[in-house]
Amino acid sequence: MKRFMIYLAPLAFILTSCEHKELCYHHPHTVGLRVEFDWRDAPQADPDGMCVYFYPADGGSGRRFDFTGTEGGDVEVGVGKYVVLCYNNDTEAVEFYNTGDFRSHGVYTREGSVLEPIYGNAANYAPRATGSEEQRVVICPEMMWGCTAMEVEVTDGGVSYTCLPMRGGEDAGQDDPQVVTLYPHELVCTYTYEVRNVTNLKHMVQMCGTISGMAGSLTLATEELDRESVTLPFEAWADGESTVRGQFYTFGHHEENPDPHLMAFYVVMDDGAKYCYKDMDNLDVTVQVHDAPDRRHVHIIIDGLDLPQPIENGHGFDPSVDDWEVVESEIVV
Repeated sequence: MKRFMIYLAPLAFILTSCEHKELCYHHPHTVGLRVEFDWRDAPQADPDGMCVYFYPADGGSGRRFDFTGTEGGDVEVGVGKYVVLCYNNDTEAVEFYNTGDFRSHGVYTREGSVLEPIYGNAANYAPRATGSEEQRVVICPEMMWGCTAMEVEVTDGGVSYTCLPMRGGEDAGQDDPQVVTLYPHELVCTYTYEVRNVTNLKHMVQMCGTISGMAGSLTLATEELDRESVTLPFEAWADGESTVRGQFYTFGHHEENPDPHLMAFYVVMDDGAKYCYKDMDNLDVTVQVHDAPDRRHVHIIIDGLDLPQPIENGHGFDPSVDDWEVVESEIVV
């Protein structure tokens, strides 16, 4: 009997030791949270979905969560301190870099052609606005919305965090310890333009334009723009009478960049003739861009563009020909 008791005591110690390790192993190290989006800073936003990155506050790759629609959803996040970045995940034209680092995670667009709105990727050569010939031509971005949250601390009891002040000037509040509320706003700029008093517009069959001196990339966490100047091609729509209008998105312009913003227009007439309008006083829109009341929404007005009267019995539209006639002063019809 004594021998049995001697063996039983060590066995009880071993079982107790195993049970203690099992409890420690199952201690919860992740917390269930809900991410919600408050769209008061972008009430017209309509993305198909959003993504959210939780980056460790002390550095390292973030964990990405994707949601359909604009409301958000549930996530499982490890206990710890984070910084959070979000933006819409329904883009096609933009590309991303350094996604593994919160501070340098950015967005850019691929290289293109000044004639891409007309001919696509295989566009032919065309003259450039004087002084912008060395700038890379990149396509316009799509609309993007996003924001950041700082000092995010996830504990077993929930989450605490600091959102940047909302664009309306209010401080972002926190009502539920199980919810992270993010306040996306517009990350890119919307530029609209109109060219008034255009002659012979009814004979125009194709038209596009460019603007120089714009930023080619955006760092998402800080919303800082790249200092490189690029040229953006954009579409043009005519009313058939005397006005051409258009809209395009851009990351904007770096305020410390001295390069001017020069527009150029490429026009194909119904007789096949092709004209490049550039280097005119009314196509230098630097002042209009820099002095716009709202840098996120810039409207450009250009007065006067004289398209020539087409040659009767012309040879017809031929997109393979590269003979662009440069117009640096108004054509006298």
